[in-house]
Parts: sequence; structure tokens; C-alpha cells
Amino acid sequence: MKYNFLIFGYSALLTISACSSDIADSPDANNGKPVYVSVDEDLTQVRADFNAMSDKIRLVFIIGPSCGICLRGMADLNKSIIKHIQNDPRIHTFAIHVPTLGAEEKHVAAAIPLLDGPRVTHYWDSSGHTGLLFQDSLAMDIYAWDIWMLYDPGTTWEEGMPPPLPAYMEHQLPSLPRDLKLDADRFASEVMQRLPADLVKSDQSLIAQREQDDSGIIPVAQPRGVMIQHNHKSRGGYRNIKKIEALRFGGITEIEGLEYGLSVETRRPNYYLRAVDDGANASTLTWDGSVATREGTSRGLPNVIQDEILSSYDFDGWMTDWKDKGHQVIRLGMKKYGDQLPWLLEAKLNNGNTWHVYVDSHTGDVFRTALIDSSGQEGIAIEYSDFRDGDGFRFPHRVDYFEDDQLLMSDRFTSIEVEISGGDDKGG
Repeated sequence: MKYNFLIFGYSALLTISACSSDIADSPDANNGKPVYVSVDEDLTQVRADFNAMSDKIRLVFIIGPSCGICLRGMADLNKSIIKHIQNDPRIHTFAIHVPTLGAEEKHVAAAIPLLDGPRVTHYWDSSGHTGLLFQDSLAMDIYAWDIWMLYDPGTTWEEGMPPPLPAYMEHQLPSLPRDLKLDADRFASEVMQRLPADLVKSDQSLIAQREQDDSGIIPVAQPRGVMIQHNHKSRGGYRNIKKIEALRFGGITEIEGLEYGLSVETRRPNYYLRAVDDGANASTLTWDGSVATREGTSRGLPNVIQDEILSSYDFDGWMTDWKDKGHQVIRLGMKKYGDQLPWLLEAKLNNGNTWHVYVDSHTGDVFRTALIDSSGQEGIAIEYSDFRDGDGFRFPHRVDYFEDDQLLMSDRFTSIEVEISGGDDKGG
């Protein structure tokens, strides 16, 4: 019977002195807390464990624990494959953490829960020699990290020699072939093709516990500007965003189980008009950038909540020209939210409000914002979904409003009209 072996590279967590082969099949080591093994620059322990499990499937992932793109890749692979095969004795995963982008041993503790299980062993290489060894082995002209490799059974690592060539690899480096850019589902398929059909089912309770535990904020090394540029690009580019003069949305709003006709118009600089029609009565809410005016029977959020949201309204969106507006924005890191690992920013606005802004690390979409209340917790929250591209622009077609995790209102748009400079209109 064939086996395969998984190895992943990252930065460290909690150092232990026992060799990894002693803990490889013991998910309760260190009372269930994530553990790792510190290694020398020759990776002596990694090589010994790699050879000791030569009858299994092996994957090698070399990753920096403070790199946002690396962490996202780790979370994607865990979702696509690792959590589904973690109890299969034919597979073992090694994760080697390296000190790239200024990563230190203290960063590993937050990273390990993104890829954890009874057959995952983490290592910390403080020397960073891992990347040099694999660079030599793979004949690369750059330091080897943020690389994901798969080894078939029978492959061994000879003492005094570079690591063996993998049977398959993917990466997240800009200078390597784009057709091998990490695709978690494709990588999972490569692993599954090497397994017979009688795959051992994973321990769902263990998965649930880890997913609950890995919701903390993970430090990342990418600058804030990377996230802002990613968001601008996803929306059509900064110059195109600034050409938009007005937006008109049509659809329905759902409040307490009842649906009403909805139209929304926004104009530069910060004008907002919301009209709701229940078939008998119409209500409007107008915001001129400072004052809200309401007419007719109110069909929407409670006034105090709507006013809090409007006081932070910005026609150009959350990620545009923050600095020029005087807002103070800091990177908190990455925070697990559902099955996503988004960037998390904290924005202190001129009006005194503080918001958390969640940015999808794949698309650049701002998919959630949350107002921080007086106790420091997220109270009012807005979630944006059903993003669609059209005519060079990208907008969410669904917006949900929450207070203390309770859904208050949902807007669903069936049409979006964009008015750009020069009087041209585009439908979406």
C-alpha cells in the first residue's frame, strides 16, 4: 500500500525538547496546546522524522508566521485538505516556520492553530537555513519559502545532502511560474489522488474545537498600503473610483420578515437617499453629510443605529483616501472569521467613532465593518456579500445589518447604476 507525507514550513510556537517522532501521533501532547520543535540549521530533526515516516504521504510547507499571504495559504490548505485527513495514519504533516519578514519565535503561537491536528508537527528554524537548503534542492534563484511540497512514499533524505525533490509543489512567490501558484483545492486533489477510497474520517469535534480556538488576531508583516491597493484594484482601480459621481441601487429590503421595495441613491461627496415603499406608504431618509432628514412611516433601522452608521458614511468607501481625511488607521493583523482569514484594520474616524474593517485577503473586498462600542466590543456590524463585477466596477449586491449579532435588516439589490464623470451611466 502506498502512503504519502505532508510537511509545511512556518515560524514557531511553543518549544519542546522531545523529538517530533515522539509527539507525531499524540494530539494531546502539552495538554492539547499547540507544540513545536526547535531545529538546528542542518534540520537534523526534520530529516530524521521525514525518513522515519517514509511509508506515509509527506507534504513540506515552508512559511513565515508573520506573512499575511502565507497565513492565508495555510488556512486555505487546512480548509481544503488537512482538517479532512488529519486522523488518517497514512499521512503526516510537518510545518517548518522560518524567520522571514522579521518573523520571530513569538509569532508562531498565533499561526499554528491555522494548521493543527494529531498528525501535524511544527518546527521553528531560527537560523532560516531551511530556505537555503530547499533553494539548493529546487535549483531556485531566490530563497525558498511560502512553498508547499508533496512527497510520495519511499522518498528519503540522505544525510549531508539537500532535501530530495518533491513529487509535486505549489508556491506563493511572484518570481516562480504562475501555473504553480497555490490553489488549495488543486493541491488537495493531488493529495487525494494518492489515497485509496477508504479515507479515514476526521475527528469533527477536534476540528470544531480548533476552529473555535483560532479566532484570535494574528500579527502580519504586510504594510497597510498592500491591503488598500488590493481593495482599489478589486473595485476597478483608484482612478475609476474617483470618476464615479453617483450610484443608484434598486431592490428590496427585508425587515422583521417583511419585504419592501427599496431604492438608494448616493452622490459625491457624501449625499445619501434611501426610499422604502411598502405598497401603501413610502418613507425616505436623506443624509447631506451631516444631518439626517426623515419623511413618512419609518421602514428601516432604529434611528439611533442609522445615525451612527451615517455619521461614518463615505461615498468613496472605507479604503479610499483615509490619510487625507485625517482618519487614524492601524493594522491589527489577520483574524479568522467564519471560514475566512481576512485582514483586520482599526479605523479611528474624525467623528470619534472607531470601526473594525474586515478585508478579504483574496479579493480585496471589504466584506464586514463593525462599530466598536464603549466596552471595546463590536456592537453594530454591517456585512457585505454577493459581490459582482460589471462594466469595470465591483459592488456587493447584499448588505446585512446587525446589532449584538442579531440581524436587524437585509438589503438585496437587483440593479446598480453607475454615473461617471461626463454624464455616462453604466448599469450593473
